[in-house]
Amino acid sequence: MTYEEAIKLVKENKIPKDFNYWELKDKYSGWTVAHVAARYGCLPADFDQWDLADEDGQTVAHVAVTWGHLPEGFAHWDMTDKDGWTVAHVAAAWGHLPEDFDRWELADKDGWTVAHVAARTGNLPEGFARWDLADKTGWTVAHVAARYGCLPADFDQWDLADEDGQTVAHVA
Repeated sequence: MTYEEAIKLVKENKIPKDFNYWELKDKYSGWTVAHVAARYGCLPADFDQWDLADEDGQTVAHVAVTWGHLPEGFAHWDMTDKDGWTVAHVAAAWGHLPEDFDRWELADKDGWTVAHVAARTGNLPEGFARWDLADKTGWTVAHVAARYGCLPADFDQWDLADEDGQTVAHVA
């Protein structure tokens, strides 16, 4: 089967049960058939090659979460791409974290947690309470939320300080 034939099956949502051509790559984009299926939400329920990466190091899971197509019960939130971003970081940036997400402390190579990303993009859930999670410089989730105007009205931890002594109140 060629890449083009496999993509036709994906786009028509006619993937057979015994389909085994997920790793075929497009010679121009470097995307595999699985990447395209992830983009269009056509991966089968039993798909298990989430770490399959394209030419740029982007995994199938990263593509699926970007487009909001991760299956319920997805468990590989700590899978990283070549830049060190976890699937959870991407989900936080796009507002695609599940309601019961609780792995806020997952950090990228710079120490930014999933919560930092969610705070920057305004995607923290109501009732979020882990304001003191800090990156490598002591910059907390609260600092980020203050910088981007995303602190809740009942926020009360204004004295949280980074390594330089800058408090959340200073940032706000």
